[in-house]
Amino acid sequence: MKSMDFKPGQNGLNKMLGSLESEVMDIIWRKGCEVCVRDIFEELASRREIAYTTVMTIMVRLSEKKILRKRKEGNVSFYEPALSRNEFTVSVVGNVVDSLLEDFAEVTMSHFLSRVGRHDRETIAKLEKLLAEYKDGGTDEGK
Repeated sequence: MKSMDFKPGQNGLNKMLGSLESEVMDIIWRKGCEVCVRDIFEELASRREIAYTTVMTIMVRLSEKKILRKRKEGNVSFYEPALSRNEFTVSVVGNVVDSLLEDFAEVTMSHFLSRVGRHDRETIAKLEKLLAEYKDGGTDEGK
């Protein structure tokens, strides 16, 4: 997956994708199967005015970003997610956090701890468990 801009002021997938890209990915993940541009166009067109070529362009861009996998059969291109919604989220969050830690490790860790707060015992217990696992030689990152 290619790197992408992170937009903290947005909500949900819009933090990582454009609004139409997010909408397209929501539809594809919800369908849970291979789709063609027409499938996505018809669903979007039922909600608002949109050109078929706009949907096609978005799906090609998502494929170029390695978010969708593309398969061609005759004149029709079929698309499926390269990652599940959860795998995509884990990958993006990992990239953002890694980038922050690379340049601002102390501030990033301090902020994480302040966000957890003193009264969130369950999260603190999970962090302590992860730290203990790390000290013992490894963790199951992303779980």
